[in-house]
Amino acid sequence: MDRTRETSQDLLEEVKSLIENHKYFELRELLEEYHIIDIFDIMESLEDEDMQIKLFEVLPSDMAASILEESGVEFFSNMISKLEIEHAKNILECMSLGDMADILNELEEDERLKIIDYLNPEDAAAVKELLFYEDDTAGGTMTKGYISINKHMTALEAIEHMREEAEDAETIYYIYVVDDDGKLVGVLSLRELIVARNDSIIEDLMIENLVSVYDYEDREEAVRLVSKYNLVAIPVIDKENKLRGIIKVDDIIDVMEEEANEDMYKLAGSSEHEMDVAEDEKSTLLQQITSSLRGRLPWLILSLAGGVVASLILTKFEVIGDSKFVQLLFFLPLIIGMGGNTGSQASSVTVITLSNRDVERKDIIKEFCVGLIGGVICSLISAILIYLMYRDMDVTLIVSITLLLNMVIGAIVGVLMPLFIRKIDSDPAIISTPVISMFLDIIGICIYYGTAILMLKLI
Repeated sequence: MDRTRETSQDLLEEVKSLIENHKYFELRELLEEYHIIDIFDIMESLEDEDMQIKLFEVLPSDMAASILEESGVEFFSNMISKLEIEHAKNILECMSLGDMADILNELEEDERLKIIDYLNPEDAAAVKELLFYEDDTAGGTMTKGYISINKHMTALEAIEHMREEAEDAETIYYIYVVDDDGKLVGVLSLRELIVARNDSIIEDLMIENLVSVYDYEDREEAVRLVSKYNLVAIPVIDKENKLRGIIKVDDIIDVMEEEANEDMYKLAGSSEHEMDVAEDEKSTLLQQITSSLRGRLPWLILSLAGGVVASLILTKFEVIGDSKFVQLLFFLPLIIGMGGNTGSQASSVTVITLSNRDVERKDIIKEFCVGLIGGVICSLISAILIYLMYRDMDVTLIVSITLLLNMVIGAIVGVLMPLFIRKIDSDPAIISTPVISMFLDIIGICIYYGTAILMLKLI
């Protein structure tokens, strides 16, 4: 038996018993021993909404805030609406402003404004600033829970300042240094600050060559930089180099997971909208079907158009009564299928590479060599099998040669198309499998029957 599941079930039953017997003090003591995620799982397992609310009300404000940070929009809205105003304000004050902004961004405007009215003026201004940014930008991902110090401070003054600001800080691993205009000029680790002499000037201690990201840049750039430099957090600056916020590593992990899911949907020939609807517990079956069709139909119609073009090309090579031409028709699925598979593999690998770093010349050469060597091996295998079947060297040579050419071209197209899309500042993941397959089907048919014409002189 799953020990974790058994323990969770025991906890759920104990929580229910304590709520039913109105033993709220014991309930609070019990919950304080568990992780926020475990408590949230228990709340979701409670089918009785009144029990959910009672459990939520018992939690200390900081724990309740953490629960809301992990929750979805519906849970957040429901809980806040059921609490007394002062209690709701206390919980909201403990929340990460970045997480709060993410949730508020999905609420209706009137409800969003109502929540913002609960906040103190400073937090309200910060949340409004975060709501200004698009979700997929660094600014839309950042949080305001950081500590910054002036470069003219002494180490002792900086430590005193940190003590005053620590309560609102979400991380203190890095301390960001700004000038009198609020521009980011350096960074300092907590360890370096603690071991420094009290009269040391921050400007002399800080590291000036730091990694940062602009607020208008795609959040994938922040992911790339954090992964490359192994950062715990990365500062976000505006065009004037003023510090606007930070992106923490846990937010980076969330972005990586979300972007990976989006890319998988795009590679499959769908859209991120289908993913969003599929993950929405409130979505109906009709909404899921509609979103799936909306994401997939454009690519399917494009593939259909490519198939029609390929069929029209085939009619140009029609030779009635030629037995070898009929034999070649049998191997057409093999030729275009292998080219499409090779292209899809190269495209997928290139998209993954682009999500982590720039594609180098050696990457292109590698995919070419893989396509070439794979093509040679598959061509030799197909040549042996076809010759044993037909004892016809002409058919054997045509199929094996065009198979090799199509696999090499498939690899080249697969690696170059994502690079072209990146060059025009679009997401390479939009080069989905149906598009690659359609493109290579047309090329494969032209190569196949073009080679047949040259070798057999059918026309």
